[in-house]
Amino acid sequence: MYFLRKTFSFLFLGLIFIRPSFAEIDERCKNDLYRITNPEKCDVAKFNFAITPILSTGTVISGAIALLSLANTSSESNSNSHYIQPTLPSYDMVGGDISQAHLANTINNNNYMINFNQYNDIRLAYSIARGFTGKNVEIAILDAGLDSWHGRTVAEIASGPISPDAKITSYKIAKDLDFLSYEEIGNVIKSANTAEIFNASWSVTLSATALKSKNQLIQLTDKNFVDSISNAAKNDSIFVWAAGNDSRLQSSALSAMPIVIPELKGHFINVVAWDSSTGKLADYSNACGITKDYCITAPGTDINTGKTTASGTSFAAPIVSSAIAVIKEAFPYMSANEVTELLLTTARDIGLPGVDEIYGHGMLDLERATRPVGAPLVPLENGNTMQPLQTARVSGTIAHKIKDANLKFAYFDSFGRAFSANLSDNISIINPGRGIQKLREKNELATFSLNNLEFGFKNEDIILGNSFLQTEENNILSFIGTYNEIYIGNIKLFQRSRLGITAPKTAIDSMITKFSNIYTASFNLGAKINDWEFSFAIPDTIISGNMELRLPVGRATNRDIIYKNYLINLCSIPSIEYSISYKNLTASFIDNPYGKDEFFIMAKGNIKF
Repeated sequence: MYFLRKTFSFLFLGLIFIRPSFAEIDERCKNDLYRITNPEKCDVAKFNFAITPILSTGTVISGAIALLSLANTSSESNSNSHYIQPTLPSYDMVGGDISQAHLANTINNNNYMINFNQYNDIRLAYSIARGFTGKNVEIAILDAGLDSWHGRTVAEIASGPISPDAKITSYKIAKDLDFLSYEEIGNVIKSANTAEIFNASWSVTLSATALKSKNQLIQLTDKNFVDSISNAAKNDSIFVWAAGNDSRLQSSALSAMPIVIPELKGHFINVVAWDSSTGKLADYSNACGITKDYCITAPGTDINTGKTTASGTSFAAPIVSSAIAVIKEAFPYMSANEVTELLLTTARDIGLPGVDEIYGHGMLDLERATRPVGAPLVPLENGNTMQPLQTARVSGTIAHKIKDANLKFAYFDSFGRAFSANLSDNISIINPGRGIQKLREKNELATFSLNNLEFGFKNEDIILGNSFLQTEENNILSFIGTYNEIYIGNIKLFQRSRLGITAPKTAIDSMITKFSNIYTASFNLGAKINDWEFSFAIPDTIISGNMELRLPVGRATNRDIIYKNYLINLCSIPSIEYSISYKNLTASFIDNPYGKDEFFIMAKGNIKF
C-alpha cells in the first residue's frame, strides 16, 4: 500500500546568506519595540536571504520526518528572566498592561534575540512579560529521540524561551532513522499517559485529500495506532502535527485525521510553517488545505536553538506545542477543546480575510492568547450570575474604604478565563456635592420635637452603589438629637447634634453581601446676628458599622470559581463645613477628607404668583 511505502526522502539544504537589507519602510520600524507593537505596519521590514539548495538524498522507513534543512551553529545559552505581572482589564488594547521598559527588558535576552523576527511574529514577548512559562505542563515529543539531531532539535525548541518551564519528555518512534511500526507507535503513545500535549513533527507523503474514512486510516496504518490517538484525545490531550514539507496545497494525510476521526476535533492542531524572512508561507511547507478549520501558522524557517539552526514544519510544530503549554499553565482549568479554540480564535489573520486554505486561522499570537477575549464579565452569587464588568459608581465613604483596602478581584472573559484586577481601578465616586444636597433639603421625611429633643426619619445617601456593588437606592436613617438656642443680646447661638442608625440592604447581584447596622453622627454649631449667620458643621458621618464583600478571586482547576470574603470597617473621618450666610445668600467651604474640597455660593428663595 502506498501509505506504507518504506522509502521517503529527507531534503537537506545548505544555506548561502546574503547581507540583509531593509526595503522602503517607515523609519520607526527600525525600532525593535515599535516593530513588536505594530507588526502589521512593519511586515515589509523583514530580512531577505538567498537560499541555494545543495543536496537531496536519503531514506527512512514507514513515515517521513518533516525535516527541511539544517545548518549547525553554536552559541552560549542564557536563562530568561521572567517578571510576573497580573493581566489588567485592557482587553481591547495590545499589551496595554505591559510597560515599554518591561517589554524591552523581556526581549533583551540572548535566547530571545537569536530568533528575534520569528518570536516577534508570534508576539512572544508579551506572554513572557506576563509571567507565563509553561510550568509543569508535559509535552510528549514523538520523534527519533534525543540521540538524533532531529529529535533533539525539536525538543530544544519545545523547551526554549516560549515555555522554558514545561516538562519535555522524549518518546522514540524511530531508531537509527528506521521508524517503528504503527502498532508500536500506538504503544508509545499509550505509554505517554501523563502527557497533555503530543508533538508529532513527522508526516507521510500521502495527501490529506486521499484520506476518506477512519476504516481506510486503520487499514493504512494500524488499529492500535488509531485507537491510542483517540484514547489520548478522550483523556483531554492535544496533538500538534506538522503539515509536511512537500510544497503542496494540501497537508499530509496524518494531518487530516480529525476529518475522519470526529473525537479528535478540538484535540488536534495542524501546523504550517511561516518564513519570517520573506513574510509568507515557507516555500517548502505544505498549505493547510482541507485542514484549515483546525490549522494554524507558526515560524518554521531558520529556527536557532543556540546549538543548531533548522527549518521545516517539524520546527514550527514545537513552537505551537510550547504555546499550548503556556495557555495550560496560565489557565489549567481550560479543556483541550477550549485551548485549541482559543489559539485558533486569537490567531492573527495573515492570508485572505478569515480562515483560508493557505494559512488556516493565521499566525499564532501569544499576545492575544494571553489577554482577555471579549467583553469582561463579573461572577456574582457563587457564579450563578454574570454581569458585564462596568465601573461601579459608589458613594464617597464606601468608595474610599474599598480603595484603601487595596483589594483584588477576578473577572472573566468569553472563554471563562479568570484575570486579576484591582477593585479600586473599577470604582468611581458618587459625590453630588454638599451644596446640591443643601439646596434640595428634601431628605427629611418626618421630624418630631419635644422641648429641645428631636427625632425622625430621613433618606440617607452615604451608602449608595451600583453595578457589581449595587445597594438599595434609598436607605432610611432614624435619628434622635438635641437642638438648643441661646440669646445673648441680639445674637442667637444655636447647636444641633444627632445620632442616627440605618440598616442598609444590598441587591442580589452585588459583591456587597451584607451591612451591619450603621451608626451616624452629625453636629452643627453657629451664631446669627441680624441678617448674618455663621456656622460650623459636621454632616452625617459613619461612627460605627461595617460591610461584608464577597469577591471572586480566581478559578480552581475543577473550574469552580474561588471566592474570598472581606470585612470593611466603615468608620469614617468627618468632613467639615464652614458657612457664612446673608439673608438668602450662603457661601460655604467643605473640607472633604474623601474627595475634592468644595466651595459654593447658594441663593434660595420663593417665587409667588
